[in-house]
Amino acid sequence: MSLYGALFAGVSGLSAQSTAMGAIADNVTNINTIGYKGTKTNFATFVTRQVSSTSYSAGGVQSRPRTGVDIQGLLQSSTSSTDVGISGAGFFVVSKQALNSTGFGYSRAGSFKIDKDGYLQNVGGYYLQGWPLENWDGSLSAATVVKDGNTYMKSYKNNLGETYYMNDNAIDNVNLQPMNLSSIGGTARATSILSIAANLPSGALVGATEKTNAPIFDSLGNSHNLNFSWIKRGQNQWDYEAMPPAGTTYLTLDDQTDAKRVYFAAGRIDFSNIPADGKTMTMALGGNNYTFRFSTADPTSGYRDDGVTANTTTVGGTLPVNGDTLQIGGITFTVRNPGPASNATEVDVSGLSNSTAVANQIAQTAQSYFSTRLGPGNWVTSVGAQIQSSLAIGAGTGNLVTGAYNDITGGTVANNEFVINTTGKSLSQILDILGKMINTASSASLNDASGRFPPSPPANLAIRVAGENGIMFRQFSAIPGQEISVDASALEDINSQKSVLQSTVFTVPALGPSMSWIKPTGGEPPAVKFNGDGTINELHGSDETTAVDPRLRVRVGWANGALNMDGSTPLTGGSPGIALFLGNYNSPNEAMQQKAGAYQLNKVAQNGNKFGNFAGLTIGEDGVVTARFDNGVTIPIFMIPLATFVNPNGMNSQTGNVFQETSQSGLPTLREAGSGTAGIVSGASLEASTVDLGEEFTTMITTQRAYSAASKIITTTDQMLDELVNIKR
Repeated sequence: MSLYGALFAGVSGLSAQSTAMGAIADNVTNINTIGYKGTKTNFATFVTRQVSSTSYSAGGVQSRPRTGVDIQGLLQSSTSSTDVGISGAGFFVVSKQALNSTGFGYSRAGSFKIDKDGYLQNVGGYYLQGWPLENWDGSLSAATVVKDGNTYMKSYKNNLGETYYMNDNAIDNVNLQPMNLSSIGGTARATSILSIAANLPSGALVGATEKTNAPIFDSLGNSHNLNFSWIKRGQNQWDYEAMPPAGTTYLTLDDQTDAKRVYFAAGRIDFSNIPADGKTMTMALGGNNYTFRFSTADPTSGYRDDGVTANTTTVGGTLPVNGDTLQIGGITFTVRNPGPASNATEVDVSGLSNSTAVANQIAQTAQSYFSTRLGPGNWVTSVGAQIQSSLAIGAGTGNLVTGAYNDITGGTVANNEFVINTTGKSLSQILDILGKMINTASSASLNDASGRFPPSPPANLAIRVAGENGIMFRQFSAIPGQEISVDASALEDINSQKSVLQSTVFTVPALGPSMSWIKPTGGEPPAVKFNGDGTINELHGSDETTAVDPRLRVRVGWANGALNMDGSTPLTGGSPGIALFLGNYNSPNEAMQQKAGAYQLNKVAQNGNKFGNFAGLTIGEDGVVTARFDNGVTIPIFMIPLATFVNPNGMNSQTGNVFQETSQSGLPTLREAGSGTAGIVSGASLEASTVDLGEEFTTMITTQRAYSAASKIITTTDQMLDELVNIKR
């Protein structure tokens, strides 16, 4: 039996060395295969149970091939941005189908290229799977990723257009999606940070104004100019405001406290053509409702564009004496006879001998007073002995007893209706008139409420935007619920085309308590208060002890289809407001300052971008795929996960340099690159084969020798069997 056992032992040797040579052949032929893991053949004895201590039964040898799946290959640089290598443990999750996969494999072959449909496919024909990234919408159900200080979520839009929040622990065709580069078009980035640094002249007179033009971008990539005005209110004290850009509905400047109180707010309307006859726009101003009607004929009632109003009073035949009074627009004007007048609300009528002259003197004094505070307008005029005003005229005292009059804000003038005769007027002329009318209505509401006026400058509450077909109107009310409401949806031209960009109903927020730029009580702090060394001491009355973060906020509502910068999230249809940085408290570095000399702009910086086309991608060590655009914007769009196994060497090899899980390998665990036991991802690089050609050639020689030796066992045993047979002969 020993001879036959030796014969079969030799055969097992041939078989084992043949297996070893097969593994060597695979290794050598895959020397340049990306991510290939070399196989080594180990040998184990095959022992026949010995039944006698005086004889030996040969067993043989068994081959035990072992693929070194856990062995790291050398990472080599690549010229393709879609090539990916892994340094450390883990595998790419791949599938034979890009979408709706019925099975997943695991591979280290990161030679991905774009197929005809835009999906990433490696040389083995397998598609890369992972997690699409979107801007975080605030949902607590989303798995989030923080990249460059911004938060994104692992999600995608399903066939119904609904956002699906991915389970980043599951490996299936719902919670893993392929990366598709054909779906990346152009992009834009809305401004979310704005920094301004300038020198405001310390020697400027109270009321002096300086301007700063800051560019910003909306979410559609449109560029806009945000024009800031800095107004000196007192020693080391400056206010500021900003004009809403074209295409906006409102703009607010909020303070730096957690409450984000509104300091300044304004609205805007942009016209494209003249509204047709009878078309109206309504506005709620300070709790009063007004209608602005466009007409092709002069109205018989209401406030007309030529200044004619029904607010009148007549100076009687008995001339007024010293101390007689008359209220116009909530302001008391006092007659001085004899003079002189000591302030802007006193009227010197010394030497005047008739009621017409007295009426003219009162009208001129009042017109000068209101023009200084409200801007140009037909505030007060006189016709003979009659005083006419677009503001409310109250009761007089003494000999200034009023005759018949009506109050615009009381609703007796055609229900607070302002009428513009459009016949023979250009759009520019019409907007000049409309701006004055809105200013008149705003001033009437403000004055009737508290007898106040806006500070000078700006001295008015509504203006025609110079050089543009737009009207800006400032919010003056700090009373909760008194938002300015505008309904311009009915404004159409004779061809039934929209006449305004803001063809909708929108509101301008009310000012915050004790924060208003108009300073109704006179006790509110200025927007910026400087130290004696020219650095910022307070912003809106807060310093580093009451509001550590000095960043203010700008909110903008858009009428051009862009997301409102309203401080909300995309989940509610908005986006964060603009963080406005004017500098740190008590710091001279890159900040607003007040020094001697002229106004000087030192810095304007913002992080928005115009529309840009897809220009390439980069892959970070964390597996985040970032799209680059030709406008300089970079946006994370995808995240490549890594699957790890307890025993990766227990996996089965498949055609295409792909492995399959087995009971020996254990179940895969999906991880972000660099977390837990997962390695890191290296973009624009490939993992080389782990085969060492010199070692393989050396092993080939020893395998050949072992094979020859095993064959010698067979030939020698055959000769011995021949001798055994010859004994019988």
